[in-house]
Amino acid sequence: MTDAYQRFSALMRSGRHREALDVAEQELARIGAGDAFWLTQKANALNRSSDHDPALAAARAALALEPSNPYAIHSAADALLGLHRFEEALGHYREIVDHQKIGARARAGVFECLDRLGRWEELLESLASIPEKERCPWRVKALRSLGRTAEAMAECRQWLADRPHHPPALWELSELEISADGLDVVRSRYERLAKIPSLPGIYREIYASLCKKAGLPELALKEYEKIDVAGAGTRVQRKQAFLLAKTGRERDAIPLLEELLTIDPKDVYLHSSYSAACGRVNELERAIDFYMRLMGKFPEEKGLYGRINRLKKKLEARAP
Repeated sequence: MTDAYQRFSALMRSGRHREALDVAEQELARIGAGDAFWLTQKANALNRSSDHDPALAAARAALALEPSNPYAIHSAADALLGLHRFEEALGHYREIVDHQKIGARARAGVFECLDRLGRWEELLESLASIPEKERCPWRVKALRSLGRTAEAMAECRQWLADRPHHPPALWELSELEISADGLDVVRSRYERLAKIPSLPGIYREIYASLCKKAGLPELALKEYEKIDVAGAGTRVQRKQAFLLAKTGRERDAIPLLEELLTIDPKDVYLHSSYSAACGRVNELERAIDFYMRLMGKFPEEKGLYGRINRLKKKLEARAP
């Protein structure tokens, strides 16, 4: 493994995809000719940055050099998936499902494409060849989409038997239970579960979400405040911030949104909620100052320049 690839891999693992892209482009410039390996790494970095058009171009350039390169095929498939060209992506993923190292990822790509294409019967058939523990999430999706709610609920319970308290399984089950029993019944059920101290915080989080869905935002906020966020990352804080901003408590939401944006400056939903909240309470100058500090910390986030300029224009438009 070369030093350049070690740097590239470390940057990708830490989420610094733009810096990883710079490494790939530097290596391509150094080599001075087409190189399938680094073109593929360039495509991977671009895909992770959601720049799927140039990622597809890089992957196809790699395939022009090495038409059977499975990693370049996978990168092209990921780019096509990101571009919502699901049928083309499906064909690419299927080419490499038997590859020893990336076959499992390619199979997941096949399942994702079939799900996006609404080919749920075909998805169910494709799942027959994989271990039962791996197929549960996809079977739930397919069965629910086909309106086979009881079967989907049974599959969710099997999923939870294999992985007790697993959040994705619990979220799916709660949605299916709403379809079967109604929102009020399910909300009452999760209210009881949320009060059991020995159960993990995901039950309280689902209960808060059900309160929000039932038009009870204050109850939802109370529950979010009780959740131990240490094990939930920023997920609970995001939900809390969005709900505060939507219920007239912008001044409580703004510092929380700033904290979250400092952790993840790429989150477009946080940006949208933050600028809207600042606008509603006449805190545009604060937003500009915050974005200036954020830009100093994340100079590679070029989109921050545009956000600052738009806020300055709004501030000028409001000037007497």
